[in-house]
Amino acid sequence: MKPRLLSSAALLLCALALIILTVAGLSETHTIVKPSLLAVLALTLAKLVWLAHMPRLARGLAAVTLGCLALGLASYLLPEYWIGTEAWHALASWLASGSSLDDWRPPLFATLCLILLGGTQLCGRQAALGSPMLLGLALLMWLAQLDLGVSATTRWVLDYAASPAALAAMGCLLMAHGLSLFGLPAEERRLLSRPLWQSMSLGILALTFSQHQQTIEDRRLHRLLDAENQRLTEQLSREVGDQLAATRRFANSWRLLEAPPDAATWALMAEPLYHDYRYFENIALVTPDTRIRHVHPMSEVNRRIIGTRLYESQPAGRPAQRQALDDHQESTTGVLKLLQGQYGIIYYLPTQVASGDFIGASAMVLSLQTLTDTLQDTLDAQRTRVELRQTSAPLATLGAAEGVRDWAHRSQIEIGNHPLMLTTLPTQQRLQASHARLPAVSLTTGLGLAYLLFLVLYAHRHLGIQHQLLHRSHTQLHQEIEARTRLQKEVEWLARHDELTSLPNRRMLMDDLKSRYDVRPLCVMICDLDHFKRINDNLGHLAGDECLQRLGELGHAVATRAGGMFARYGGEEFVVLLPGYDSVSGRQVADELMTALKDAKLMHHDGTPLTMSIGLTVLERGELNIASLMQVADDALYRAKELGRNRVVSAPLPG
Repeated sequence: MKPRLLSSAALLLCALALIILTVAGLSETHTIVKPSLLAVLALTLAKLVWLAHMPRLARGLAAVTLGCLALGLASYLLPEYWIGTEAWHALASWLASGSSLDDWRPPLFATLCLILLGGTQLCGRQAALGSPMLLGLALLMWLAQLDLGVSATTRWVLDYAASPAALAAMGCLLMAHGLSLFGLPAEERRLLSRPLWQSMSLGILALTFSQHQQTIEDRRLHRLLDAENQRLTEQLSREVGDQLAATRRFANSWRLLEAPPDAATWALMAEPLYHDYRYFENIALVTPDTRIRHVHPMSEVNRRIIGTRLYESQPAGRPAQRQALDDHQESTTGVLKLLQGQYGIIYYLPTQVASGDFIGASAMVLSLQTLTDTLQDTLDAQRTRVELRQTSAPLATLGAAEGVRDWAHRSQIEIGNHPLMLTTLPTQQRLQASHARLPAVSLTTGLGLAYLLFLVLYAHRHLGIQHQLLHRSHTQLHQEIEARTRLQKEVEWLARHDELTSLPNRRMLMDDLKSRYDVRPLCVMICDLDHFKRINDNLGHLAGDECLQRLGELGHAVATRAGGMFARYGGEEFVVLLPGYDSVSGRQVADELMTALKDAKLMHHDGTPLTMSIGLTVLERGELNIASLMQVADDALYRAKELGRNRVVSAPLPG
């Protein structure tokens, strides 16, 4: 695709993201706009500034956004014993009164996705900095928020996914950044493919492993909170059982008295029981006509109810009153509204004195709220809410004002043979403090390792290709050097050899003569084929060339055996150089050469054999004068031709 078309498409996607963010922001009812929307807005503006060809400003916006997101990510990763959840919430409340940590940080997956997008903005289109990998990991985190391709995450403790509006805007920004990959050359895309899918596999594995750890952590928290609920239920059950046994002992203790107790005696006997079980609203003596005769403790509220007829003022307790006062049987009311204004349960225990006279019923008024308050010392009341329920409305509460309903744990407890439900609800702050950081740490670490793996694989692959290109260039250069060396050698060889016969030429002959300036004796022979022109004229130049080549082979063989040189001097003339040979031994070599030519049976067109004339001279002493030496040998050759050819003529050098 053309760069201009890609830029236009990216601009449209950023504009669409801005529209989505604007609509979502206007629909917000909270004082603080969701951090996901703000972060996406900042990165979208950075992309627009980049498209406007202001890269420094774009990178500045991205860097500031990344700094804020990094602080939010730190709250997910740092251990509780380093910086506690309460400290993070205190910081959030300091920034805006009444706000919490979740009001200032995006969900975990959204945070990672936005950080990766910010990194993509900083890296631009530089594949060497891992821009394609950052974009791929951002896409993975975006898909994870849609629960595509990964196991579902329990999102009760931590928020993982951003709002639909933020997700849609992030998707547009992802596509806007992804369009830059289409502008890469095909060769660059091929270079990226293998490191990208290998590193993305590690990223997917890290996400899957993190989700598995998250599931394990959720189950651990569920078990922990359920065990706490069971412990509280058992504690209340024991408390109720103990107080019921004590109540019965209190009712039976009146059998030791001969007369009904007066107010002072009642207070004296009831005080130890009330002291041990503070959740009794009062301990009263109800006469057979359902009037309250004595009550302890004598508070202002309890003083007002003395003489009250329960049958009229508390109709909900009539069945239990009749059972205790008429049938003389132990009874318990259901949950009812007490005269003191609270919900509670009343135990009625028939009471007699030593004479056997029935004096009424000992009424133990148990306040459910006060009973629930006994859990205060064994409970983190600031971060846990406890509710005691019979139906939908709570009868008594303890602890925090609100709790997370999705994490509620319930157990049944019987108070006076009436089943009630004890519900414990942890606050979001407690869940966050108790939640292990390991899933978030493992995911972040895995994504970081995937990014580093991409950088290593890309660099290795890039260096491998560069090495291949360098090796190829080196091979080509080596081949070119070898070709030039061969050519140079050929040129040097041609400069010193005859191309037709491959014998040393005149230059090489002269150089060799110069090198033997101190060799004595030094024999030189000039050889010339007799009537060679007839062969060229009658048999053609090819036949003449064959004769010259054949003579070259014969002369080279003879001269080499003698330790000398056989060179082509020009045309049909050849020179034999024999170091250390005098006239006699030189004449023997000349005769051997002529015999070899005769044995070769080279013929003229008329059948006459091809012969050769040789002029010979020897330098016995004195300085070497090449021109004089060659001239004497040449004169001897002409004399041989004048004498009838096919012969060897020796000539001495002038004294």
